[in-house]
Amino acid sequence: MKFLMCVAASMLAAGAVSAAEPAVSVFHGEHDNYDRAGLSVRLGPLWERDWGAWHAGLHPELELSRFHYSGSSAGPNTLNQAGAIGMLRMVRGKGNFQPYAELGLGAALLSRTDLGPKVFSTAFQFSQHAGLGLELGGRFSVGWRYSHYSNGDIEMPNDGIDLHQLLIGARF
Repeated sequence: MKFLMCVAASMLAAGAVSAAEPAVSVFHGEHDNYDRAGLSVRLGPLWERDWGAWHAGLHPELELSRFHYSGSSAGPNTLNQAGAIGMLRMVRGKGNFQPYAELGLGAALLSRTDLGPKVFSTAFQFSQHAGLGLELGGRFSVGWRYSHYSNGDIEMPNDGIDLHQLLIGARF
């Protein structure tokens, strides 16, 4: 629990200090007998560009989550995760309802290397993300995100984990 508190405090401090427009999201998702709930902080853009009706921005995103296994196989049923992602977000149009698409690559640390029957072999994991959503009124957002975590075959076995998540966010 101390690990989670330290990472959460670091994420919030980094967002407050370095972000021109920090956004906080809560998310929950599941796949098979695994679910994940957490919090992410998206910082101001490192790069941005307008292409007609589209606006693109590359944002660093910090995340903290808890994975849970609800199946009947032996093994631990929870683990904590902290990560950093480079997220490219494309937003269309101006106004109160703006659809977006996003792609991201990142790195994550797990608090353990197994969850139920899955064996990750390393606490270090790579992450890939793809999502769709809607920005509302320039301040709120709702969306769906697919995330994959694996160690990229650094060590075997490399079971990896995939999740579909719903996100709700607010920009400050």
